[in-house]
Amino acid sequence: MNNQSVKRRSGDDDGGSAITIDDRLSQLPQPILHHILSLLPQKDAVRTCLLSKSWRNLWHGRFKVEFNDNWFATQKQFWSFLDNTLQRYLDRNLTLHQFIFDVSSAFDFVLLQKWIPVVITNMCVRSLKLIVSCGTIVFPLPFIVFQSELIVELLLEGLDLNILASTENVMLKLNNLRTLRLRYVNIRDEIFEKIISGCPLIENLSLIYCRGLKSIKLHKHQNIKEFVCYVSGQTIIEIEDPHALECFYVRNWHCCWNWKNKHFPHLKSLNLDMVQLPAETFNNFSSFFPCLKELTLNLCEGLEEFSLLSSSIKRLIIKMDSRSSIKAFIDTPNILYFEYSTHGFRHFLPSIEFAKTSNEWNSQITVWYKLRRSENEAMSWFLKLNKLLEGLSQSHITLTLIRDKYKKLDINDSFEGFYKPVVVEHLKLWDCFSSSSDPDLLNCFFRICRPRYIHMNLYEDGRAKCKKVSNLVEFMSKLLIPNEIGSSYFWLKDLVGIEVQDKKSKERQGAICFRLTWREQLNKYI
Repeated sequence: MNNQSVKRRSGDDDGGSAITIDDRLSQLPQPILHHILSLLPQKDAVRTCLLSKSWRNLWHGRFKVEFNDNWFATQKQFWSFLDNTLQRYLDRNLTLHQFIFDVSSAFDFVLLQKWIPVVITNMCVRSLKLIVSCGTIVFPLPFIVFQSELIVELLLEGLDLNILASTENVMLKLNNLRTLRLRYVNIRDEIFEKIISGCPLIENLSLIYCRGLKSIKLHKHQNIKEFVCYVSGQTIIEIEDPHALECFYVRNWHCCWNWKNKHFPHLKSLNLDMVQLPAETFNNFSSFFPCLKELTLNLCEGLEEFSLLSSSIKRLIIKMDSRSSIKAFIDTPNILYFEYSTHGFRHFLPSIEFAKTSNEWNSQITVWYKLRRSENEAMSWFLKLNKLLEGLSQSHITLTLIRDKYKKLDINDSFEGFYKPVVVEHLKLWDCFSSSSDPDLLNCFFRICRPRYIHMNLYEDGRAKCKKVSNLVEFMSKLLIPNEIGSSYFWLKDLVGIEVQDKKSKERQGAICFRLTWREQLNKYI
């Protein structure tokens, strides 16, 4: 046997025998076993005590301990467990790599104040995470938290850090700290400045909705690689030297971020979420971000019309409010993935054109459509969608359409301005068809595209779902029968095959998929 050796011991005359299984894993040195257990969640690590006698107390020495009051029926049990566990570590002179304290109700300040200094000084903890999710707590955090030479990762959530104002004459120095994450804390500008100035080697900084923080200035932090910031209101963000920065993510509706006069030579990922962008944002973009691989623009203002040129970008995501229109020319020859989506029920469609690309790439478009206006307005919407698909025709397109309201439509074959229908890899129609499955809506879509696969959602349950599946399969099958749905649909001559894909599996997933086969497509205007 590969993982265990088996020793058989003689039994009684009746042929019975006892088998002793000596697990080779148990023969590993204890420090290695402690490390393995540290990779498991706390609950799973505790369960290993049931394996055998040798494993009964092994989890007590793992290098990572986590205390969460949600795991216990009463607060008394929780604090007793914390006290006893840490006392065992102290008695056995064990070290800790990671200490996690996660509480969602009022807690014992005295007990925590007792153990935090011990965990830092006696157990040499390297990663300290204190998470309070029961409202901002004015907890007198021991000063030693900000004076450790060993801590490399510090996460504080739900605490009031303004209490550090009383440490005016105390130096806060975390000389080896690499990662600092502050979430939902109360902190004034001067307190943040005091903390961050004591972290000369900081590489990863995350500030999530820190109340009272109005100015974030990083003037002597040349090692910053990752900066994540969620703020509300007017906030100043200054990074004096972004030379080492690789990931930048900022969320701030009121912040107008201008990167001019800065150079980001190593930035690979840029995520701007609800940020105001000036009109000249993308001027000489590639010279400021020569190594940028991923760009995400989520609900940003100032994107009404822009041109983006970058030879380094491989992944581009744009998410817009449905009230905003967008006109963009994108020259990213090495693009691998593009995504565009809208939030809400408006019918605006973007005008996006891609320059020639050098690779195969995928595009994902998700839009809501609301066709309650006149036929001309509806046709105008489909015309814009057709032009959007034409602009993406170099890619493998996945088009997801979510219906708001639907009324019977018909596109006249003589309607001018349409491109030849564009090949679409996947057409996903969510909430599009009633049980009667009127073919007119398909007529609209087939006028502008030739999908290889059509996915239709099944929101119903039980019998209603089965009935809808049967109706959809019956309807799609009729598309191949001459005169079954009428001869006025010009695309019928191009459709040569329909196949239901893995019907039962898709039903369980809440959708059904059809594979369509079309005649060869042309690339010119109709």
